[in-house]
Amino acid sequence: MSYGIAVCTFAVMLLRIRRLRSTQNVPAVRYSVLLMAAMTFTFAVFAPHSQAWVNQYVSDLFKLLGNCSTLVGMFAAGALVLHINYAPVAARRKVVRRAIVLVAAIATMVTMFALPHPVELTGSFDGLYAIDNTLIVYTLVYAVFFGGTVFELAVQFHRFARRTKGTMRVGLHVMSAAAIVAVAHNAATIFIVFRNAATDVRQGAGGETGVCLSAFSDMSCFIAIGSPAIAAVLAVLGFVATYSVTHFDRLWHRLGHRRAERGLLPLWLALTDAFPSKHRSRGDASLSGWDVRHGRLAHLVVEIRDALLHLAPYRDEATARRARAAATDAGLVGLQRDAAAEAAEIAAALGRVHAPPHADPPFAPPQPEDFAAEVEWLVAVSEALRSSPIVESFRRSTVGDSAP
Repeated sequence: MSYGIAVCTFAVMLLRIRRLRSTQNVPAVRYSVLLMAAMTFTFAVFAPHSQAWVNQYVSDLFKLLGNCSTLVGMFAAGALVLHINYAPVAARRKVVRRAIVLVAAIATMVTMFALPHPVELTGSFDGLYAIDNTLIVYTLVYAVFFGGTVFELAVQFHRFARRTKGTMRVGLHVMSAAAIVAVAHNAATIFIVFRNAATDVRQGAGGETGVCLSAFSDMSCFIAIGSPAIAAVLAVLGFVATYSVTHFDRLWHRLGHRRAERGLLPLWLALTDAFPSKHRSRGDASLSGWDVRHGRLAHLVVEIRDALLHLAPYRDEATARRARAAATDAGLVGLQRDAAAEAAEIAAALGRVHAPPHADPPFAPPQPEDFAAEVEWLVAVSEALRSSPIVESFRRSTVGDSAP
């Protein structure tokens, strides 16, 4: 299972690396990459097969490396939250201070691990806390740094969750649960240290062999490996949930723009046929040459709005009243009625663009309040222009009136 989780965190890391090219908060994304890289390494070296293999050469080396990479991951998670919460300069100062503490903690752990031990290490790392003061220091340094960082993250995630909703809120609550499990693991570790010191217990996780065949082999393995694994899995799931909601929001937003662009196409084509010199290069009918990142939908709306202004001298109040009456008689109500009437009037005006304009002041229909409402309105008008029989009847009557 550990290797599978490592593969998943590695895949998330690659996705975050791709995000570096388009993000506006580069430091936050960099620290998210560091977090996923640290978690990948931690899961890989904490796997039972990895532990058993390395213990043949250097006892507990992978546990040391896994503990250090876990602290790096916690540091990256804290730095990520800081760069989201604070301005870049303030966040950088706080991150530098935490980096100094991280380096001091890892240096202390490596030193304690490298010092001579009265009993040979067999892989039962936490079982030796009671007989070796250097390993007691090692554990306390690890637990204090890890637990303090995780507790602070739990508070921040809870605060974030109160200001969000939906999948983002669920992801933040999952990360808060991960932090609570991690804090419980550290509390249990510190308890084991003092219990072993008081009772001179020599055997720890993994029994006499000192190797846990799985994270749930017994209670000692669950405390030493299982609980941090659960915390890490919850953290990864919460991170993926919070990341995916923003990704899916952008995807859904882009799909909505695509649908709106296709919906506007009949109206845009009809207007550009009538006023070809008033618009940018049309390209092909799908508008595939336009770059959506530069507001293709906004370009369409602006050009439609501009064309409608040029069409205004060919519109009149009498046609507008007849179009609205025809839409009402057809049983249409609300937006459908208004859009059909507007489309019928546009069709009638387009049939007269080669005739002299009206002497009356140009007719200017009221504009919607915001961009989203305007897009919805124009899409409805475009759909009516394409398929409404009312519009077709006005189009035919205008052609008949203008025929010689």
